[in-house]
Formats: sequence, C-alpha cells, structure tokens
Amino acid sequence: MISSKVVPPSDHTLEPGERKPTSLKKVEANRRNARLSTGPRTEHWKRAVARNAIKHGLLAREVVITAGDGEEDLQEFDTFLDRLWQEYEPVGVREETLVQRIATCWWRQARVLRAENGEIRKRLDWAIAEGVLRASDKHSLDMVLLDFLGAGALFKTGSNDQKLSKRERLLVAQKCQSDLRRNDMSVEYLRAALLNVKSELATKGDLSEPGKDLLMNAFGLTDNLFVKACFIAAGETLGKDGSPEEASNEETPNGIDVAIKSIDLQLKQLESLKQHTLERAKLEQEAEVRSLSLPAEDATDKLLRYEAHLDRQLYRAMDQLERLQRQRKGEKVPPPLNISLGRRN
Repeated sequence: MISSKVVPPSDHTLEPGERKPTSLKKVEANRRNARLSTGPRTEHWKRAVARNAIKHGLLAREVVITAGDGEEDLQEFDTFLDRLWQEYEPVGVREETLVQRIATCWWRQARVLRAENGEIRKRLDWAIAEGVLRASDKHSLDMVLLDFLGAGALFKTGSNDQKLSKRERLLVAQKCQSDLRRNDMSVEYLRAALLNVKSELATKGDLSEPGKDLLMNAFGLTDNLFVKACFIAAGETLGKDGSPEEASNEETPNGIDVAIKSIDLQLKQLESLKQHTLERAKLEQEAEVRSLSLPAEDATDKLLRYEAHLDRQLYRAMDQLERLQRQRKGEKVPPPLNISLGRRN
C-alpha cells in the first residue's frame, strides 16, 4: 500500500539558492506573536520611533554625501539630528520638518569650514615648492643673461637696447651678477667656479680662457679688484675698455700667491653668504606661509556669500519653529514683521 503522506524535502535535496519552506505551525506562531506586539508604550520611546519617519527623509538623504571622495558620515548627521530632536521636541509635520532644516543648515555650514580649510591647505601645501621653483627660475635666468653678456649677445646694436647708455647696460649686467649672491644655488655655483680657478692657478700658474671668462662674467662687475688680481697673477691685466691684456713683468711678482689668498677670502665670504641666503629663504617661506593663512580673495568671497545664505536660512527656520511651538502652547504670537527696503514709486 502506497502512503499518501507528503514528505517535505530534506536540505540536501534543495536546489542551490532555494529556501526551505516554512511550516504551517511556524507561520501561525509568527502571527500570534505579532498580535501581542503593541509598539512603544512610553512617551520617550514613542518620540524615538516618531523620529524614524524623517530620520532618513528627503532633506537627510540629500544633504549628506554618502559616496565618492567627499563621502560624509551619515551616522554623525543622524546623531546630530537626534540631539536637536531631543532639544526641540517637535510635534507635527511642520515642526519636524523645521528641525530637520535646522540640522541641514548646520551640516552645510560645517561643510563651508571644510571648504575654507581645503582652500588654505591648497595654497600652503604648494607655497614652499613654489618658492623653490621661483628661486631656481631666477638663478637660471641670471646665469643665461651672464652667458649672453660674455658672448656679447646681451645687447645688440639696432635693437631697442641701443636706447640704453653704456652705464645703463653695465648696471643691468651688474644686477645679474649681484643677484647670484642672493640665492644659495647660485652661491654654490660661484664657490665651484672659484675652486676651479684656484686649481688652475695653483697647478698651472695660469688661467685658461674659460676660467678668465668665468671670472669676468661672475665677478667682473661686483668685485673688479679681485678679478684684476687673478688676471695679473695669470700674466694679464684689464685694459681701459675692460678687456684682458698682457701685464708687464713688474706687475706680476708673487701674483699667484696673492690671487690664491684672494680666492680663499672670497670662498670664506661665499660660505658665510650661503648661510645667510638659506636663512633668508627660510624667513621668506615662513612669511609667505603666514600670508597664505587665508583663502584667496575669490574663494573667500564665494565662501562668505554661501555662509551668509545659510545663516539666513538657519535663523529663519529657528524663528519659524519657535513661533509654531509658542502657538501650540497657547501663547499669543504676533505676526512677523515684513520690512521692505525697496524704493517707493
């Protein structure tokens, strides 16, 4: 005899992803338990449950950024909203919505502060690197100008430069040489150049043409006496027009020793000068960082306008909520004053 009793399938006979069917006894038990639930009974829990309706409502969903690089903490907003709810204890949809609007205004104002912080960091983080790049650019420009000066290409006849007198041209070149002493990279270059000149004089008793050009381009217009001493040591002197010419034998006794002593003195001065340039660069960087402790003018303008807009919304919502709550408690609340500042026709 075949039994008509239906045997429920065992777990090992279920298809992948298929759930085991709930028995009728379990369904009936769930229904009985549901009838016993009466929801929150105390006023405290009733208010807590009421907040659930708007806790993740329209305003909350839209004001909190929940994805991407600018993701914000939704739980933090919910906690803030709960605290406002406990303080204001709103009743009815209008009061509840105003409390939520107050929360969103404060949340957006915090975002303004973060934006301001970002604007300042953006400037500060680049300030030191920008200063180094500017110093490097200035150093490179001075070097190129001096190379052009040595090649006779700094001023060309027939160009606008011919309007400058010879003195004015020399002043331009002198400034380039002088600026080399205001940058630690340039000072290091000058030290290396002098060490090369010193080596030539000490080992060969003479200066190569590149060595002579180097001295003239780097020191000729800032320490001409020093350049003359080096040229005399090499058996040359500077003519009236500034170009090297042969020196007489009477002009060169012990010239090598004198020139090397002069070079050593210059090296000491440059070493001291390098420390000053580094300290000066540090002070300039600190001053620039302090000057950048505020956002740029256009960013400040934008942030202030947005913050003022949020302030108006916040105080309007707080005022409306206060008026509604006073009316609900039976107080006589006069209508708000509407003052028009427009011109009369």
